[in-house]
Formats: sequence, structure tokens, C-alpha cells
Amino acid sequence: MYGLFHDGYEYKRWQVFIVYLIMTWVSAFIVMFMNRALPTVTKMGLFFILAGVSVTILVCAIMPSRTGKGHASSSFVWKDWVNQTGWSSDGFVFCAGMLNGAFAVGTPYVNFSSL
Repeated sequence: MYGLFHDGYEYKRWQVFIVYLIMTWVSAFIVMFMNRALPTVTKMGLFFILAGVSVTILVCAIMPSRTGKGHASSSFVWKDWVNQTGWSSDGFVFCAGMLNGAFAVGTPYVNFSSL
């Protein structure tokens, strides 16, 4: 947040590592000591994911483009494919691109209270 409001600020690698450690310890604390709250945390996460998807779809559908030409054509969105990754296989690039979404919404729910 500090970097957003101060233009000259450049974060260091060790600062990113410290934030990573803090997030790891907070997550571990929640799992170890707030086990009964995990279903509530999961439901809150689901709500925010669905709200974010809804807002994103609405913004993309309602807002005009910045060039004044409107949105991209249907053929550009669904038919044209430009592989700029450097990989030769388009199928591999497609599957690798789908992994991020699969990890985001495909996390398993484990009921630890029954253990």
C-alpha cells in the first residue's frame, strides 16, 4: 500500500519474502487455532470470488472501449488465436493457461471438525 502512494518507492526482494512469511504464519495460525472458523472463511472467500466475477462481467459488458470503436468482434474473441509464449504447441499453451483458473476455484474443501 505504501508503494501505491509514493512514486519513488521500489520494493526489495527481502520485503516480499517477509510479507510471504507473515501470510504463511497467519494462514497456519487460522488453521491451527481457529479450526471452527474455517467453514465461515471458506464461505466468505466464495462470496468474494463470485462478487468479483459478477463485477468483472458487468464492467466488461457495460463500459465502452477507450478507443471509441466498441468491444472486440466475436471472431477476434473466439476464433483468432495468437500464441506469443514461445511454446510451439498451441494445445499445451491452452492447457497451461487454464491451470490458474483451475487452481483458483478447484481447491478442495476439507471438513477438519469431523477428524
